Amino acid sequence: MYFFLRSRHFCSTFPVRNIEIQSSRSKMFMVMFRCLIEDLYGLCFLNAVYSATLSNNGRIEFALIDWNWIEAITREDLAAAKYWLARQNERNVLDFCPGNHFFRNNRIYPEFFVCPHGLSFLYHKPLHILEVNYRDDWKVRFRVLNYFLSKNSNEPFLFYRSSFGISYQLFSSFVKYLTSESFDSPNDLSYELFYKFIKILDVLDPISSDFLSEFYYKLYKDGLMNSISVDIINDSENYRLRFFNEKKRRRPFMYFFGVLNDFLDACLIPNISTLSIFKKKNQSIDQFDRLVLKISACSLDFLMPSLAENAHIFNWLLSVTEISGFYFDNTEFTFNPINFKNVCGFMHPEIPKKSSDPLQTVPSDFFIILNDDNQRRMQYLRFVNVDICFDIFETLLYKTNISYFEVSYCSVDECHKITELLEQMPELNVFILHGVGIRPDDLDRILFSKIEILVLVGCIFESDSVWISKESPDFVYEIMKNLRTLNVSASKLPIDFLHILLHSFNLENLNISRFEFLPANSSFSLISLRKNRYSLQLDKYIPNKYLEMFSRTYFANFLSLCDSFIFSDIVFFFNIGDLIDSVKFLDLSDNLFPAEFLTLIDNFKNLKKIKLSASLPSSTVGLPNLGIFETVMALDVSRNDINATNYDFVSKFKGLKSLSLANCKLENKLLKKIMTKDMCATLISLDLSGVDLCFLDFKNIVCCKQLKILYFQISNDHPLSYYCDYLELTSAKLNLNVLKVEIKGGVCFDDLVSLAGFSNLSEVKITCSTFIKTGEENFIRFNPKISNFRLELCLKYYNLDIDTLNILDEMFENCSISIVSPHLS
Repeated sequence: MYFFLRSRHFCSTFPVRNIEIQSSRSKMFMVMFRCLIEDLYGLCFLNAVYSATLSNNGRIEFALIDWNWIEAITREDLAAAKYWLARQNERNVLDFCPGNHFFRNNRIYPEFFVCPHGLSFLYHKPLHILEVNYRDDWKVRFRVLNYFLSKNSNEPFLFYRSSFGISYQLFSSFVKYLTSESFDSPNDLSYELFYKFIKILDVLDPISSDFLSEFYYKLYKDGLMNSISVDIINDSENYRLRFFNEKKRRRPFMYFFGVLNDFLDACLIPNISTLSIFKKKNQSIDQFDRLVLKISACSLDFLMPSLAENAHIFNWLLSVTEISGFYFDNTEFTFNPINFKNVCGFMHPEIPKKSSDPLQTVPSDFFIILNDDNQRRMQYLRFVNVDICFDIFETLLYKTNISYFEVSYCSVDECHKITELLEQMPELNVFILHGVGIRPDDLDRILFSKIEILVLVGCIFESDSVWISKESPDFVYEIMKNLRTLNVSASKLPIDFLHILLHSFNLENLNISRFEFLPANSSFSLISLRKNRYSLQLDKYIPNKYLEMFSRTYFANFLSLCDSFIFSDIVFFFNIGDLIDSVKFLDLSDNLFPAEFLTLIDNFKNLKKIKLSASLPSSTVGLPNLGIFETVMALDVSRNDINATNYDFVSKFKGLKSLSLANCKLENKLLKKIMTKDMCATLISLDLSGVDLCFLDFKNIVCCKQLKILYFQISNDHPLSYYCDYLELTSAKLNLNVLKVEIKGGVCFDDLVSLAGFSNLSEVKITCSTFIKTGEENFIRFNPKISNFRLELCLKYYNLDIDTLNILDEMFENCSISIVSPHLS
């Protein structure tokens, strides 16, 4: 069976152009394999495969316009021209003119010129060929060139189609600079070439690697650390504006942050719009609106001495990458991780955690170093688990337009030093405080601000203080016109203050989990609170009459009642008319209740998603048929013990598109009973991560005809490739889009090769113990159809040698791959 699967894998899953055999032994194997299968599959397919293995040896012909030829060209060069540009008439744009062009009878005159398309010599321009050995001579890899090679095209590589004309002379200089140790002298790199070289890099789309960092270090040393640095930074000829402004490109300049200091590296994390500076790690990482610079306090200690001499370069980098904010904390983002959603769509925002380590100081000198332009561009400031003095901001913030300001678990003597800054931030939209003591004046300043998102988590009102609103009961505070999201979880604040915030006209999202109300000092009404909201979170509910009355006036799409101290305290929520009509997503995780309480869920008439993580009763025997079994489309029962007396609750859902059984303890053979025919017909997302699966259990998954998202864990009974080959026999071959696999053992080259059979894969995350260096002789070059394909390989124990890394780099040179380990240094 396994041999049949692997044979089928070789014969049908890989696109012809993807196969690149890397050793003579592999070529011999393919020839023998061809002879073996010829009678079964026919000669057409096998001829195509065989020709693809020949490739073009990694050589590329660049066809370029030669400025010297425009002025004057010799007859010899004209006769030898292999490729030409042409246009139909004088008004048209030049385009590539394919086919064989020549002069009749070797007479190099316009009237003897022959174009296969019948166009006149006057409408042609010859192209000068520059042939390079890309595979052997170029250490830096480029996505554009990798893709060009994979096409095995008979045409040369052409730059003129891009928005930037690259001549033969310019590209020859670039190739020389890229492939040699240096120019003849640093003076050979002019201010103009500096920008043009970066533009060529941008056009070709480089893949992050140590070699790319070395190339940027050479540009840094020969350009920014040389006499031309003044010209580069001032840019009087506006080269950056001319070459990059059409796309507002910042990425090609970001790599310079990684060469500011020998101990630092940098990477872009697009999904959170962050550029991270961190201490160098031994990792193989492909990095890829507003861009924030994140610096750990530890890395800042290394950076500051470099800035003492190179502040002008640092300011230039901030300017060309348009950094508009800073994030300081005690953690290091060393790569761009693949963050998977919960398959059922329940996503709570990540909350910063208080560090037990001593807090390191963010020096005020850092902000003094910033020039006026970089200070004015500042829109974002975030401080988490650091020691920071806010005195410097009294003068700094007048120059900025801060829209996001956060102080979480920092060393702050008095909160008023923070809230006093609100007056200097009139454009502030997001204001976040964690673990800060609050005084009456602080509340007043918050109410008179234009904040749209207010987060006060774990903030305690001073016990010896009293707050009374100085305005009349019908006064409209500024914040009431703007507030959309309010999170006061785990805080202890005056009820009068909260009451004002709840009257905000546009409030949509509310989190008052574990909130403690301080006694009111004035009377108020709940009449005008009847509004339609998006979300209401009341986790760890503390009974309160005000909150109970308020909830009866509330509409919400999402309701969270997690981790209740006494479940009977929240039963009244299941009978509030407005809630049971409006709630579509219900989260009851980490609750303890008997099976009969599940019938209360049926009170919600429009439920689409339910989360019962660590809340499913041990027995649901006797539970009647509920309406939710027909209407709910997403179910999360993760972290539960699934046994013979409660599995039927899950199996009764008939139209599920998303199911999470993550970290469940499943009794033997129950998965087959859970995966009913109805469920398999509709399921799109399935999360079995942390569940011990044998292969017989796994076979039940392949019945899901529409499966696009799959998370699962496998033991050591079979390799990952065995599971993937089995999946390829199903509709998952075409449908599977996201795959996350946890392996108790190791992963090898064959396991990675098996991923190529899924034509629609966009993200893969493999977590395993080690990498097993076997199977590399059958290695292929991975050319996924999804352009932004990403692979993240997480090794519990990092054991990759240089040869293995080189093979992986070759395999995935057209993709984005990250190899990370908690033990990397």
